[in-house]
Amino acid sequence: MRWDIAGSFAAYAVPAALLAVAFVIKLPLLRRAWQDPILRATALLLGIGAIVFASLPPANLHRINVLSGIPNFAGLWVYSLLTAYCGACLWLIITWREPPSAVRRRRTRLVWVAYTVIIVGLWTTFLLGDHHVERIRDLDTYYADTPWMREFVLLYLVAHLVSALVAAGMLWAWYREVEDAWLRRAVIFLQVAYALGLVFDAAKLAAIGARWSGRDWDWLSTYVAPPFAITEAVLVAVGFLAGQAGPWAAEHRRLVRTHRRLKPLWQTMLTVSAPAAPATGRVSGAALRLELRRAAINDGLLKLAPYLCADRRRRIRQAAAEAGHPESVARGIAAAVDIFVAADALHAPEDHERPLPAGHPGFACVPDSELESVAHALRYHAAAVERFRRQTVAAEGLGSPAPS
Repeated sequence: MRWDIAGSFAAYAVPAALLAVAFVIKLPLLRRAWQDPILRATALLLGIGAIVFASLPPANLHRINVLSGIPNFAGLWVYSLLTAYCGACLWLIITWREPPSAVRRRRTRLVWVAYTVIIVGLWTTFLLGDHHVERIRDLDTYYADTPWMREFVLLYLVAHLVSALVAAGMLWAWYREVEDAWLRRAVIFLQVAYALGLVFDAAKLAAIGARWSGRDWDWLSTYVAPPFAITEAVLVAVGFLAGQAGPWAAEHRRLVRTHRRLKPLWQTMLTVSAPAAPATGRVSGAALRLELRRAAINDGLLKLAPYLCADRRRRIRQAAAEAGHPESVARGIAAAVDIFVAADALHAPEDHERPLPAGHPGFACVPDSELESVAHALRYHAAAVERFRRQTVAAEGLGSPAPS
């Protein structure tokens, strides 16, 4: 018994669903930025791919034939869409890889002219050919010796083969230039996808060639080739999504990670200033949460600014470094101690307000670039922060520190 994945509805439903979901995800962005050629190319690729694989289950092919009233019209429908899909792949790779220019416009125009001519050729050869016997699974090999239908089948296979070869060549040259990690992953997915597409074409052409020489290799076309086409479609969808959604996911992860890292400093600042009011507008999700957290921290630092001291931070940083802490940790400890001392001064009773140290320059706020190192010190070096805080209070004659 042969492995017949091509006869399974689920085998086509998986790539169809994946491509459809990716297409739906892109729709809101496409509506807002219709002029973006990369978005248009991506949407066209995903949309056509979803329709192709939704049409491919044998039961659906038969339904298309019945609805059209033309035997094997499903073959014309699928092969035309598949040819447009190949053109969309090349269009997207060219648009994705090259900056806007007259050369890019000329190349994309050439792609669409070529694949439009092929689609016209498919319709012409189909209408001229004799295809009165419905073939759901083996149309390519059954009509391999039939005038015009032979050309019909070869047209779509050659279109797919050329697109796979050209795309693989462009991707190979591009891979050596790509530095972005997510883009490199996307290119690898696409390279593997088009390599599988070449295997699909080789199996189909071998089966057709065998028919011409009087041998029966139909199993190559019916059973061996389809799994490679299915896997190719999945990898193409994953590749294009990885290249475009990957950076967004990485940025989202960075926002969440930064929000989490700033928590200790944010909690400290809540003792100084009230939380920031909820933000409004288009910012949402992780970006909004980080914005609110930074706003609360900056509000607190602004209130502490008259009591912060750059010279104090310099002395504590030097002492922390001499105690064996790395420079980045020492800098975070110093800023954390400065903030605690400033908070003590801010909260001191008016009649016992702590005097500013001699030579205090005033308004020496902690730079934004150091906020994460301060939060790191509060989380992982709380004992060192408390020790240097007490030493600073004693050295500056500020009295006993408030509990932290």
